[in-house]
Amino acid sequence: MYKVCLTNDDGPRSEGMLKLAEVLNEVVELIVVVPDAQRSATGKSLTLKRPIRITEKHDRNGYQFVSHDGAPADSVILAQAFYEDIDLVISGINSGANVGYQSMLTSGTVGAAFEAAIRGLPAIAVSRQAIPSDWFGATGSNGDCERMCEITKDLVMKVLKKGMPEGIDMLNLNFPRNLADNSKIVVTIPTIVRMHNEVEKRTDPNGRPYYWYLGIERDPQPKSDAYEVFVNGNVSISPVILNWIGEREVKKLEEFMND
Repeated sequence: MYKVCLTNDDGPRSEGMLKLAEVLNEVVELIVVVPDAQRSATGKSLTLKRPIRITEKHDRNGYQFVSHDGAPADSVILAQAFYEDIDLVISGINSGANVGYQSMLTSGTVGAAFEAAIRGLPAIAVSRQAIPSDWFGATGSNGDCERMCEITKDLVMKVLKKGMPEGIDMLNLNFPRNLADNSKIVVTIPTIVRMHNEVEKRTDPNGRPYYWYLGIERDPQPKSDAYEVFVNGNVSISPVILNWIGEREVKKLEEFMND
């Protein structure tokens, strides 16, 4: 039986992760390794300046469950340290879409998938559109996510049986908030910028300034992952490669430096 590691950045109480674990556990040998609390927007950070503590490690509902006080990407390293021969890593289901490079490079969900891909493991990041108030909750708000879990399970089994498409290191899967009967799965290109961050200055009761980011959403580009999810209500799946720099870019830089 295939061995799959499930992680996330929302922590052990995430509704989406727990439901996906239930569905995947029926078809694979499942290992769940997650941060012990909300760790959104941590990207691919690792815990390097202090030890990582294991807060739970036991059997839960027929699968191995581990929680720790590190970052989402730490989950992948810990999983490989504790368990041998992991075939695939899946990260999610995140509460809040991770469409576009801006979100992908910030997201702890996608960051864990990046860590897996860097370590040579096929990886899938899975997220669902949510309202801003649900982005950083401990449980998220994935509601009735049975169909999302079934679609994700089908993709997981396809990758396990066929392998990743040639040249692709990981997949980024995003669901609309309301998955309709006629929602399609569309292969997309990630948009660049989805949200413009402005800085708002405030003052605390002691007269000291502090600052908040104000995220202002931009209209998504047609045919992008954000457009398919937010405008068309479709499921977006995007390929991700780690070798961002090719011979063409190297040659252009050489020409630039030698000019």
